[in-house]
Amino acid sequence: MPVSLTDRNRLDALFARVQANDASAFALLHAALAPQMMAYCLSFTRDFDAAEDVFQSVMVAVFEHRHSYNQGNLTGWLFTIARNACRTWEQQSRRFVPLEADSEPAPESSAPFDADEISLIQREILKLPAPFRSAVLLHYFGELSVADIAAAEGISPSLVKIRLFRARKLLARTLRSLVPHLS
Repeated sequence: MPVSLTDRNRLDALFARVQANDASAFALLHAALAPQMMAYCLSFTRDFDAAEDVFQSVMVAVFEHRHSYNQGNLTGWLFTIARNACRTWEQQSRRFVPLEADSEPAPESSAPFDADEISLIQREILKLPAPFRSAVLLHYFGELSVADIAAAEGISPSLVKIRLFRARKLLARTLRSLVPHLS
């Protein structure tokens, strides 16, 4: 059964196996972290390939520093490593690379939007201010709870809720004018 970041007990047990040098546990940890960490990295890089590179550097750092983790908030520790890797990437690369519309096609049958509208929505999400963009990507694409985002960002759950509310408000205002059937 897969392990997710929201299942803290199983994640802690899995990480304990990683600390004991269990290679199969590290593969499971990598798979468990991929969706949320990729969303987080993507919120900084705005480029899928760069986000993958940053995510891989996060996983290398997690493996290298696995013995320095002292029992506590594992999710917070993991996202602190990710935040530091993203900031390092940001310092090294002061450029904006737009997310390609076709990098992750949405399922056509379940989406109420066509490909152009999905591309437009993706671009508008990436135009949000960094704190709002990060909250949206982690919550809606990374499927993290408000509490997990708060722990990862080192902020209060109330602030996460405020950021999500304001991001939705900004997106609604922008998208209503750009996507006719949303009006």
